[in-house]
Parts: sequence; structure tokens; C-alpha cells
Amino acid sequence: MKANYVLTVLLILALFSCNKDENFSDPINPDAESINEYIFGLNYDPEAMLNVQDTGGSASQRTLNSQNTDNTVYEGNIVNCVTKDYTLESNFDDVAILRPVAGVIYPGALVVGNQDMLDGAPNPISIDRAPMTLTLDLPGIGSNGVIEIDDPNNATVQVGIDDALNWWNNNAYQDGYVNASNSSYQAATSYSSTQLSLDIGLNSAWATGSIASQMELESNSERRVASMVFKQVFYTVTMNTPQSINPAGVFGSNVSLENVQTIINEENPAAYVSSVNYGRIIMLRMETTNMNTDISLESVLQYTTGVNEGEIDINSTYEEVLEESSINIITIGGNAEVSSSAVDAANMSEGPGALNYIITGENAVYSATNPGVPIAYTIRYLNDNSIAKMGYTTDYTVEECGSNPYEHEQIKVYNDFEVRNLRFRYYYSYNEADEEMYFDSGWTTITDESQQTFNIPDGAWNVEYDLEYFGTLGIGGWEPFTAGAPGYVSSNICLRGYNPTGWGNGDIALCTSCSTNPASACDNYPN
Repeated sequence: MKANYVLTVLLILALFSCNKDENFSDPINPDAESINEYIFGLNYDPEAMLNVQDTGGSASQRTLNSQNTDNTVYEGNIVNCVTKDYTLESNFDDVAILRPVAGVIYPGALVVGNQDMLDGAPNPISIDRAPMTLTLDLPGIGSNGVIEIDDPNNATVQVGIDDALNWWNNNAYQDGYVNASNSSYQAATSYSSTQLSLDIGLNSAWATGSIASQMELESNSERRVASMVFKQVFYTVTMNTPQSINPAGVFGSNVSLENVQTIINEENPAAYVSSVNYGRIIMLRMETTNMNTDISLESVLQYTTGVNEGEIDINSTYEEVLEESSINIITIGGNAEVSSSAVDAANMSEGPGALNYIITGENAVYSATNPGVPIAYTIRYLNDNSIAKMGYTTDYTVEECGSNPYEHEQIKVYNDFEVRNLRFRYYYSYNEADEEMYFDSGWTTITDESQQTFNIPDGAWNVEYDLEYFGTLGIGGWEPFTAGAPGYVSSNICLRGYNPTGWGNGDIALCTSCSTNPASACDNYPN
């Protein structure tokens, strides 16, 4: 009896031991060690492969290469143009999704980490996968945001994310949980499509369709163009980081070294999508015929979206620009009704934040009726889990022109005759309500031994004048003395009439010197 009892206990222990091994032992890839050695042994330079720029640790660096200034006068205005040539270098580790990448970009996806990533459309690595764990970070989701994917692919990952979101919508959301605000914006004036795209964080190399066309308009001599981009992250799905000592752990147990060598090499290293941001991207493009470069278009866009409200006088200046502007809006993700109404209902005369409702409130948070779409992703290399940073560079030219009314100097008429009158008349063109007008001053008499100064108003052009003298002692009539058509009075014009040998001899002379000592500056000037 005792022997039977001992035998029974031993049998139970043996069975328990067998079950324990079956439940907790994962399949072991016999080639795991050789796969790890192969991946660690690949020799490649990610920074060279992905064109990483030396920006001194900043996300971007702008270098002024040359600067030229040109001043021209046109129809009463001095046009000052400053031309600057720049080089812009930028590095990105967060890639905005601006083209179709469904089936390739999803949390945990394996991709080829080569230069093809620079255009925003990496190539997938198709190979059997080991199970993986994802984390969705909506508040209140707890363990329901931990997503176990047994057979990772786009379809199974999407099902897992949908299940987690459904739980949150039906539970945490009902309990009052709302995702934390995670919104950022960038604004820039467009001088080239590539420059604009780098400045606003939506690289044109990644873009197709309407987003790409939004970035094609550039500022010129007749219009200025600026854009503003809001990136609103509703939630992020992140893949658990693979073990640094075991990159082979992402592959299925039946993947051989030969399988890996066929698709992964030094020209095509392995990488993975470590995280994907879900939310929406809002892009505003403003075109204006207001060419006053003293007014920042970025500030105008900040004003109309409510990001920055200036002083009252500044606000009125922004509203003047908006009256000469048009704004187009494109939204990726979120409530489709909101994106369409933004174009139709935005009323710029409402003051600061006329477009604020698009980027705040219920439209800025996740819900079942305001869903997020994949808007950005981060890639890491499989061999060391380092972030894949991508570099871009472009050269562009900025021409900023401003105009001011031409400020004329004076015309001074000196009648140094002892007995003789002079009369003066001037003409000019001027602008009134964008129409060229003509002014004629009529004759002004300057009696002997007197002088008079004439002022041409700022902004006039085509300046001309006539000066006549009258016969001695009233004998005869008015005779031409001199005339001029300077166009612009860039320096004082002085017209001095006098008798070189005395009034009784009837001889006359004209001196154009503005010297305060005419005896030394004018020929035969009488003492």
C-alpha cells in the first residue's frame, strides 16, 4: 500500500513537470545564434546611407551664403530689394505619413533600412515573425492597451489596435477619460517647395496628392505664400523594443540564416517601425498680394488660428493682410465634416482665432466620431535599436522687397537781378487711388532781389520745371531763361539769375550753384 502511494506521488510530479515545460517553453530557432552573428557583423554607415546632415545637434541649420542689395526707383517709389541665398539642412527622425503606405507602415513592421526610406515609402521585409507586444497609450486603458500579436502582420496588428480602441471607447471614454493634448505647429514663408516642406516638417519628398500641390506655390514679386502645419497626436502605438543581444528574436522559429541572408545585407539592413502616431495633420496655406515684408506672414497665420494674439494695432495690421489674402485648408484624419467646413466657414473678420475651432476642443481629441489615422512613424535599426535619422538639404533664394515714397530735395530760385522779375513753374506725376495723375503748379513770380523755395511732394515723379525772365523796366514780355526735366530731385536744384555788369547794361546770367557764396561760385557775379 505504501509502495503504491509513493508510485502515485512520483507519477503526479512527473506529469506536473511535463506540463510545466510545455506551457512555458517558447520554440527555439536553431539558427538564432548564427543570425545574430550575421546581423551584428554587417558593416554599414546609417548616417551616410540616410544623408544625415551636420546641424550641430539641432533639427535644422540655415546658412546664409550670399547677400545682395538693389535699389530702384519706379513711379515715385524707391524699391529696396535684398536677395539672400541660403542652404537649409534638416534631419528627421519622425516621418510624416503623406503618401499611401498601408500594409507597409504599422507598429512593429520590419522594413529595409536603406536610402529608399528618404522618400517616405520604405520597402517591407516579408519574413515569418515571432510574436510581439505593442502598447497603446490612451489614458485609463491600463492593461487593455497591451496588445499581444501572435502572428504579426498589418491585418493582425490592426485588429489588435481596433480591439483596444473599442474597449477604451466603451469603458474609459465613458468614465470621462480624454487623451492629453499633444499638438505642435510650425509656420514658414514659402520660397521653394523643398524649403517650405523642410521648415514645416512635412518633407515634400514624402508627399503626394493635395499635400504636395499645397507646397508647390512659392512667393514671387506679385504674391507671398506661407503655410502653417498643426500635428495633433491622439495616441501612439509602440512596439516593445527587441532584446539588444538577440535581434533574431523578431523572426519566426523556422527562419533560417539563409532566409535572412537572402533579404538582409549591408546595402539593405534590417529595421523596424518602433512607433506610429495616430491623429491628424492640418495644413493651412495663405496667399496674399500684400507685399509688405515687414509684416511676418507666419505671425498672421498664428493670429488667425489663435496661437498668438498681438496688441490691438498689430491685430489691425494682420487683418489688413487677411483682407488681401486667401487661405486653403487640408486636413488628414479626424472628422471629415470639420475639414470641409474649415474651407467654407472660416471668416477672417472675426478677429484673433477665427480658425481656432478647427484645431481645439472636440476636434483635437480622439473619440469614435473623431478618429485618428497614422500621421507619423519612427524607425529603428534592428542591430542596435538606434533611431534611423534621415537628412535633407536644399538651396533657396529669398528676395525681400520694400518700397517707400521718393523723398525729393528742394528747388530754390534766387532772383539777384536789381530790376527784373522771374517766374517759375513746375510739373510732376503722382499716384491717386492707383491712377496716375498730373500736377501743374502754375506760374509763381519771384520779384527782383528775392528768393523762393519750391517743395516737390514725396512720391511724385516725372518732375519738370520752367524758369522765365521779364524784360528790363517792363519792356518786352516773358522770355525763357532755363528749363529742366530731372524726373526726381535727388539733390537741391538752385537757379540764380543776375546781371554780370549791372542792370543798366541789360546782360543776364544764370548760375546753378547752391553755394552760399555766389561771388566765388558764379561767373562774373557782381560784387
